[in-house]
Amino acid sequence: MKTYKLTIGVLVISVGLSLNAFGQSVTIDLQQAIDAALANNIGLKAQEKMVQSSRALIPTGFNIEKTQAFYRHDQNDIAENGFSNSVLGISQNLQFPTVYGFQKKINQDRFRMQQQKYEISKIQVVKEVSKAYYSIVYWKNLQANYQYLDSLYRQFSIASSRRFELGETNYLEKITAQSKQREIGVQLAQAIESEKNAYMVLEQWIQMDGLVQVGDIQLRKLNVEIIDVDAHPGVVFYENAVKMSEHAIGLEQHKLLPDLFAEVFRGTNSGANSKVYPGFQVGVSLPLWFGAQKAKIGSARTDREQSQLDNKNFVFQLENRTEQLTIELKKYMEAIDFYEQEGKELSDQLIKQASEAFKNGEIDFLQYVLLIENSRNIQVSYLQNLNLYNMTVLEINYLMNP
Repeated sequence: MKTYKLTIGVLVISVGLSLNAFGQSVTIDLQQAIDAALANNIGLKAQEKMVQSSRALIPTGFNIEKTQAFYRHDQNDIAENGFSNSVLGISQNLQFPTVYGFQKKINQDRFRMQQQKYEISKIQVVKEVSKAYYSIVYWKNLQANYQYLDSLYRQFSIASSRRFELGETNYLEKITAQSKQREIGVQLAQAIESEKNAYMVLEQWIQMDGLVQVGDIQLRKLNVEIIDVDAHPGVVFYENAVKMSEHAIGLEQHKLLPDLFAEVFRGTNSGANSKVYPGFQVGVSLPLWFGAQKAKIGSARTDREQSQLDNKNFVFQLENRTEQLTIELKKYMEAIDFYEQEGKELSDQLIKQASEAFKNGEIDFLQYVLLIENSRNIQVSYLQNLNLYNMTVLEINYLMNP
């Protein structure tokens, strides 16, 4: 899975100047839209903060208890000069040292998992931006066809109404022209509204100040990228989850080891000929009841088994979903191949032959319009299948949650 870098310096400067100076919409290409989304998306920023927070918690694995300072006076503690000693000292309790190592490893695993969640979110944003961008391009291309047909049927409707008034045609031709013109008008209006909706989706992800505009470009066929399952962020996430569960088992097992404590002190008194009496004490805390800790170890082992099953299930679902999408892709590819191999030529020939036949008086205007519509329908069908193909390609290339 490819890594996406933020290369937005020029974009931010140019966009900022354009918006501030002129208050107009800015035309952006796909890469600029992706860069803007990765830089501006508030959801991604929140995820990034979570990564930073988990990184900051790594050192907390070595959470040694507070050092105790104490003062003690015991009348039974009599020095050589006959006076009782006052004792000052410090003490420290420690878990077995390996416990801290495992705690740090778990924090590191948690940090890596959070990193992978962030990477998954980034890729999801890239996918959604790409889908919205190419949806806009699709609706623009579709509108061009509908606008052509709308203009054609509008002329046909006006001409038919005029001819009907003059008694040169029948009522059927008149209402046919009107119904066709209205039908195409509705389809054009729907395409325009769909484009507006796609813009709203794009703006939802890039979250830039001001309006953005996608240029008038030809819809093209996207390339499928082969998924590297081993490097997939989701797979890496679950692998880290397995590692963390293994470290959790080690942590609970090592908590069965004795805790350590140490104490150093010195005693003295204010009597004549007093001396300083230093001392120390070390010891261990041994667990005598193991039931609760054994239960925690058993629970940790169950968590590891669950993590392993989640990992296997994710890999299976990822591969299975990729295969499903690939099969679906072939369905749209058949329609695209037909257009590229035969359909485009057929569409061009329909326009050419219809125009010549109409000029030579071989067909009437209604027949001419219907032939032109058939030509345009071939192109519309191609655009529809190409759009579905591209959306499927984007699902494959950025498949995160199968």
